[in-house]
Amino acid sequence: MRLYMAPRAPNPRRVQMFIAEKGITGIEEVAVDINAHAHRDPAFRAKSPLSRIPVLELDDGRALGETRAICAWL
Repeated sequence: MRLYMAPRAPNPRRVQMFIAEKGITGIEEVAVDINAHAHRDPAFRAKSPLSRIPVLELDDGRALGETRAICAWL
């Protein structure tokens, strides 16, 4: 699994804190530079059509794009 996140954004930080509190391992973190508008890149928009961060990409290719949904799924 991959967690697409922006280091200074609050919602990805919530997911990171949840992962740390639960002791979940094996999730690769991919930093997305929102200052350079990397979240609006067509490749990223394929994962998150509304260009929102965080996004958890599952091993089967599906993607979850809401903080609460990611935490509930984990």
